[in-house]
Amino acid sequence: MSEQMEFPKPVAEHNKLKEHAGDWKVQSSFYMDPNPATPPMVVEAKETIEMFGDFWTRSVYESDFMGQPFKGMSTLGYDPEKKEYVSTWIDTMSPTFFHFRGNVKGETLEMKGRAFDCSSKMEANYRTTEVHKGPDERVFEMFMEMPDGNEFKMMSHVYTRA
Repeated sequence: MSEQMEFPKPVAEHNKLKEHAGDWKVQSSFYMDPNPATPPMVVEAKETIEMFGDFWTRSVYESDFMGQPFKGMSTLGYDPEKKEYVSTWIDTMSPTFFHFRGNVKGETLEMKGRAFDCSSKMEANYRTTEVHKGPDERVFEMFMEMPDGNEFKMMSHVYTRA
């Protein structure tokens, strides 16, 4: 190998990920019932997001959920070859691994994935949206496709920079 190997360089989408880095206060609303009249369970949480090199973020979400400590961890990056964002999620209350892919549409990062739903004991389609309201506020929502094809909003997180 006499030639010097050239390593990939970050693209604009990678640079945009840096906006996520930092400590966040999170007001999380969990919708436990598909009936929209049922009020959500509201939980205060925190999330720390750090850059993992120039291409990825790594985050840790922490709260108390239903009287128990809860932690979740995610990665977020951009695949320039496929021209799409990619994300993963794991947490301490579920053996399910989530993998999402998607892109920005207007002001919204929309991602989709398929994973096991512990309550129905079946695979389900999931969709997430994230909107930046400014450098210090963003809103994340997650939806699950029900067997009848309708979506159920599972959660909403309002992030404010700590």
